[in-house]
Amino acid sequence: MLQGFLVLFRFFAFAKTPATPDTFELPGFPLVQLEDRMTEHGRHRAAGRAVLPRPTNRTPLIATVMALVVGAAVLVAHPIQAEAVQPYIDVKALYQSDDTVLAYRDIAFSSSQVTDTQELDFGQEVTEDPQIALGTEIVMKAGVTGSQTVTYNVRYLDGVEVSREVLSKTIDAQPVDEIVRKGTGDSKDVKVALQTVAAGVGTPQGNKDYAEVYIQQTFGWDATQFVCLTKLWTRESNWRTAAHNRSSGAHGIAQALPGRKMATVASDWKTNPITQIKWGAGYIKGRYHTPCNAWSHSEKVGWY
Repeated sequence: MLQGFLVLFRFFAFAKTPATPDTFELPGFPLVQLEDRMTEHGRHRAAGRAVLPRPTNRTPLIATVMALVVGAAVLVAHPIQAEAVQPYIDVKALYQSDDTVLAYRDIAFSSSQVTDTQELDFGQEVTEDPQIALGTEIVMKAGVTGSQTVTYNVRYLDGVEVSREVLSKTIDAQPVDEIVRKGTGDSKDVKVALQTVAAGVGTPQGNKDYAEVYIQQTFGWDATQFVCLTKLWTRESNWRTAAHNRSSGAHGIAQALPGRKMATVASDWKTNPITQIKWGAGYIKGRYHTPCNAWSHSEKVGWY
């Protein structure tokens, strides 16, 4: 490309301006003679045979060509350097990665069978009960978790576990479902309220919950009276149905003396907390009128 610019430069730079307006000379070409010719339309100048047209003022053209030639020469001598772009792949990182691959060749693979014992969660059987207040759930029978033995094929890489596959499962103990009563009844109904708390008796807290509702519905005793009753029967039996005094023969939550007195309510007085609570509340009502009076007497003499 540079040679082409040099030819152009030589062409225009060394072209000679004719000494007379009738001649024009180019390098490597013979001198051109302009001829006068007459036509019917008048005299005009015309080039003779094989004569080039007379050029016009060449100063702007020569300057332009000179600028192009100089620019091209500069580009050839000092080409534009593009900003160096770092390669996408880091040679150092590639080298390190290659070292890592080579190192893996020395890592040991192994496998073994492993046995594991696992718990099996129990399910839940729910029965809706309109005799229990809505939103109440009572566990009638606790669930029991089961167990199973699982054998795995475990794979290791340099002593570290990387995967395991189940080979077999053996059920050792079947889980037992939990049985639950779910209330759907009206909590404002007295019968429903009593039935709800009655379903939870058998534990100290369940016995307390039933007694609170029963004394309020049956005798009209308020929260203050229930506080006194709680203190009284906590001292006597800690609200346990099976509480029994071997020396005196007192029995149950209210510590009836003798225990067979409670048979006036029901024959299941030995084991039924509801029977014991009903008898005890009736005893307090008949002798002390209120639980707080009974508690005051117990505080003074140690019994009621």
